[in-house]
Amino acid sequence: MLKRRNIRESAVQFLYLADLEDTPEAAEMQDTFWQITQETSLRKLAQAKAKAILHVAQGRDHRIAKLIERAPLSQAELKATDGTAPLVSSLNKVLRQERQLSDAIEQLKTSVKNKGNDTLPADHLDAVILANTTLISHYQEWHQTLEDFPAWRNRLDPITAAINHLARVSDRLSAIDDPESTIGSFAHLRASHAEIAIFRKETQALVQGILRHKQEIDTALAAVIENYAPSRVAPVDRAILRLATYEIKHVEDIPKAVSINEAIEIAKRFGSTDSARFINGVLDAL
Repeated sequence: MLKRRNIRESAVQFLYLADLEDTPEAAEMQDTFWQITQETSLRKLAQAKAKAILHVAQGRDHRIAKLIERAPLSQAELKATDGTAPLVSSLNKVLRQERQLSDAIEQLKTSVKNKGNDTLPADHLDAVILANTTLISHYQEWHQTLEDFPAWRNRLDPITAAINHLARVSDRLSAIDDPESTIGSFAHLRASHAEIAIFRKETQALVQGILRHKQEIDTALAAVIENYAPSRVAPVDRAILRLATYEIKHVEDIPKAVSINEAIEIAKRFGSTDSARFINGVLDAL
């Protein structure tokens, strides 16, 4: 579980890199910053999703075999009957997309088995998710089209049963990437996904607050630091001071002592040997 300290440290890293001297540049670098800082968490989440997908997909081959076995007879009957082109088209879409999903899963499996590959290619995971999402829409189209051909429902029951069997697998695959889904035992994936999203949201909110009040923050620091100018303070110390000053001035639910202590601890980790003492003296004088 990520704590406020993690959010503060990430905010300091961003402030240090962006330096807050050019707000447009700071905004433009956010995506790159998050790709770097959350790389490990995102990689672990992607690997966990991939393993879950391969586990859920284990039963697909047998179910697809049933659909492929039943499809030719139904296709022949439909093609021999006038006016059934929509059913033929819908069934063909399902069959084509089933193959695409199977191919995407096989590529993902190969990627996961590659022991020398430390990073799971994101496009392999995305390909499975996209193929499955498209397949679900084709399942829905099949049922909707079938509604227009009531005389064919019983005759196409074997096809519909096979599709429904496969749809249950697709629903579980979809649940792996959907943080709002309640299908399947993927609570740990949903929790990880939510934690990453919340961490980024709260850190960005903290940084944006500092950006909005930067001039006011620097004015407050100038009142307690002799001959203060941002350029005369080490970049890491400057980032920590601005963060802590923002909390002291604008975040009412955090006691001043807590903000100071947190700033000192962050300074010990990221600053120089003199940073903690310097920051303590400045913040205590605010």
